[in-house]
Amino acid sequence: MMALTAKMKIYDRLHTAHDGPYTACDGKLFERRQKAHCESFMNAIIFTIKKMSNPIYLNTAACGLVMPETLVAANQLYAGFEHNSSTRSEEWRMRVEGRIRQAIADFVGAEARSIAMVPNFSWAWNGIVQSLKGSERVLLFKRDYPSLLEPFRINHFDITWVDAPDGFNIDLDAVTKAISNKQVDIVALSHVLWSSGYKTDIKAIGDLCRQHGVLFMVDATQSMGANEIDLAQLNIDVFAASNYKWMNAGFGTAVLFIADGFLEKYQPVVGGHNSYKMVNGVMQYTPSVQSYEPGHPNMYGLTVLESAIKHKMGLGVANIQNHNYSLAQKFLLGIEDLPVKILGDYSMNHRTAIVLLKDEEGLGDYIKKHNIVVTQRNGLLRVSMHYYNTAEDVQVLVDCLKEKYK
Repeated sequence: MMALTAKMKIYDRLHTAHDGPYTACDGKLFERRQKAHCESFMNAIIFTIKKMSNPIYLNTAACGLVMPETLVAANQLYAGFEHNSSTRSEEWRMRVEGRIRQAIADFVGAEARSIAMVPNFSWAWNGIVQSLKGSERVLLFKRDYPSLLEPFRINHFDITWVDAPDGFNIDLDAVTKAISNKQVDIVALSHVLWSSGYKTDIKAIGDLCRQHGVLFMVDATQSMGANEIDLAQLNIDVFAASNYKWMNAGFGTAVLFIADGFLEKYQPVVGGHNSYKMVNGVMQYTPSVQSYEPGHPNMYGLTVLESAIKHKMGLGVANIQNHNYSLAQKFLLGIEDLPVKILGDYSMNHRTAIVLLKDEEGLGDYIKKHNIVVTQRNGLLRVSMHYYNTAEDVQVLVDCLKEKYK
């Protein structure tokens, strides 16, 4: 009803703007002007309704929007495949692949030799777990993403589980105790949790792990592209992230970083695209982080990723982070007095631009009817805001909630 009323008001404004005095016109001149006015009026109506028919997209935590400008180079690459795909693909391998690896390294504050370009987070994570001995004791968060947890569970690792007693804040005392008392050999956590939006202090945990000789593995799928990350300043041994969410680079690519110390202790037990070097005319397996790269690189997807990195570097990740946080804060302040329940409190402590609401009294369906896209799952609604969202987008959702609970 709100959207329809808004459209009717715009229709009225457009009608008034285009309904000029025709008394001075007569005959064919009148008809031509009337037709021109009518066509202009209808085009304005169509444009406005199309624009308004696009949803308010507050769902980057599920899948990020892909910007048209990031597709140009990839489309040009595939256009070249129409006539001479072998030459074009070899050119990409020789000239572009290394450049993209360096762009990724610069983006996350690492050296290119420590970066692998993989299909997705799960591919990287399973490969890493297979390289372990199997006797390691691992600390995991119960509500972390299944793809992070399952490789350890189904391979029968000795797991210490931690939880969030209030449904939001991870029990950091339990984490600290397990690390300090050397009860675990590995800590594996998400930087930002998909299930709550909680942001883990990876600097503090990484420093504590290094102090006590514990390895630290991080899933950054819900943070990379929206939060500043400088691996040179963090004690992280394994870092992996898919690029289809906050990196806005579509499906089929992910980033894997492995620190030298981890790689020396746990060599890859997989082989692929860049696992081999030619030695005296013979292909020889040479283990490195690139052993985790599969046989056929996703040239299109990685080219999109390179453009997405350039786009974000141009905007500035710090600016993106500040913008997103300001939108999340605006949303929290806007709903604080409404009878809607959220995970966590209304502060930005340990928060990013993800807010979880309880889906009660048909709230999720109500939001959906008002053309607002969020994640609706397991009795919760996940709202997430990125750099292309505006204060107006957030206000639309706040107003929608106020309308429901008035």
